[in-house]
Amino acid sequence: MVVVSAISYNDKLEIAYKTLTSVEISSMLDKHEQYLNMRSGGARACLKFFDLSFQNLSKRNLSGADLTGCKLSKANLIDCNMSGSCLFGADLRQAKMNNANLSRADLRGAILRGAEMNKVNLTEADLRDGALMRQRNGELIAVNKKDVATQLSEASLSGANISHAKLSNAFIIQSDLRDTNMSSSIFIRADLSNSDLTGSNLNGSDLTDANLSGCKLGGAILSNTNLNGTNLTNAHLLGALLDGVDLSQANLSGVEMMRTLEGQNINLVMILREHKAWIVSGGKRGTRADLSKLDLSGMDMSKINLSAANLSYAVLKGTNFTETVLMLADLSFADLREAKLVSADLRGASLERANASGADMTTINASPMLLQGGVHWPTNFEHSRLIRTNLAAANLTQAKLSGTNLTQANLECAKLIRADLKDTEMTMADARGADLTDADIRGAMNFRID
Repeated sequence: MVVVSAISYNDKLEIAYKTLTSVEISSMLDKHEQYLNMRSGGARACLKFFDLSFQNLSKRNLSGADLTGCKLSKANLIDCNMSGSCLFGADLRQAKMNNANLSRADLRGAILRGAEMNKVNLTEADLRDGALMRQRNGELIAVNKKDVATQLSEASLSGANISHAKLSNAFIIQSDLRDTNMSSSIFIRADLSNSDLTGSNLNGSDLTDANLSGCKLGGAILSNTNLNGTNLTNAHLLGALLDGVDLSQANLSGVEMMRTLEGQNINLVMILREHKAWIVSGGKRGTRADLSKLDLSGMDMSKINLSAANLSYAVLKGTNFTETVLMLADLSFADLREAKLVSADLRGASLERANASGADMTTINASPMLLQGGVHWPTNFEHSRLIRTNLAAANLTQAKLSGTNLTQANLECAKLIRADLKDTEMTMADARGADLTDADIRGAMNFRID
C-alpha cells in the first residue's frame, strides 16, 4: 500500500497533482539518465503524483523511475524504457506506448484504458490490483476494490510480450491482444471478456476463474494452461491448441467444438468423390469438399486433388499430404504440426495463421496461381507458425509471409523471389542458398543468409 502522507491536497481534499514545464521535465530526465549511468550530478527521477499528460517522453530512459500515481494520459511513451519503474496507480489512459519496455514494472492499479501498447515488453510486469490511499471526508482511506484493479480495457497490445507477468484481478476487456506472448503468466480472476486473443501464446498460464467469455482464440496456444473455473462462454476456440488442457471444469456454454468423422457421421470417401466430380465438371456437378473444423489428424491424404477445398480450422496434425494438390485450398487456422506436405501443390492456397510447426514442406510449390484474366494469386502464409518447418527447395515465389514465425526453419535453396517477408521472425532459420531476389525483408528479425 502506498503512503501518501506527504502529498498535498486542494480545497476539495483531492490530490493536487504537480506540473512541470517541458524544459523542467527534460532536465529531470537528463539527470535521471546521468544517475543510471552513475555520472556525477545525476538524480533518480521521482515523479510521484505529477501531471505529465500529453507530454512527449518518447525514447527517454525512465528505467527505475518512481511514477507512482502519475498522470500520463495521452502521453507519448513510444520506445520509452520504463523497465523496473514504479507506475503504481498511474493513469495511462490513451497513452501511446508502442515498443516501450515495461519489463518488471510495477503497474498495480494502473489505468491503461485505450492505451496503444503494440509490441510493448511487459515481461515479469506486475499488473495485479493495488490500492492507493486517498483523502475522503477528512480521513485517509483506501479506495474500494472496484476502483483499484488494473484496467487494460480497450487497449491495443498486439504483438506485446507479457510473459511471466502477474495479472490477477486485472480488467482487460475488449482489448486487442493478437499475437501477444502471455506464456507462464498469472490471470487468476482476470476479466478478459470480448478481447481478441487471436494467435496469442498462453502456454503454461494460469487462467483459474478468469473470464474469457466472448474472446477470439483462433490460432491461440492454450497448451498446458490451467482452465479451472474459467468462463469461456461463447468464446471462439476453433483453431486453438489445447494440448494437455483439462476442459472439464471450464464453462464451455455456446462454444463450437471440433468435429469428428464418427461424431458427425461423415463419409469422407463420398465427400472426396463429390469433390472430384465438382473439379472435373468445373462446378456443374458434385460438391466442393468442406472439411473445415474436422479432426483428420494422422490420415493418409496423399496424391489427392483437393483444389479449392475448405480445410480451415481443421486438425491435420501428422496428416500425409505428400504430392497432394491443394491449389486455392483454404487451410487458414489449420493445425498442420508435423504434417507431411512433400511436393504438395499449394499454389494460391491460404495458410493464414495456420500452425505448420515441424511440418515437412520440402519442394512444395507455393508460387502464385494464375487465374483467368492473367491475375497471379499468391499463396498466403501471413501470421502462420512455421517453427522448425522444413521448406528446403520450396518454391515460395511472391508468397505472402509477413508476420510469420520461421524460427529454426529450413529454407535452404528455397525460391523467395519477390516474397513478402516483412516482420518475420527468422531466429536460427537456415536460408543458405535461398533466392531472395526482390524479396521484402523490412522488419524481419534475426535474418541471416550465411
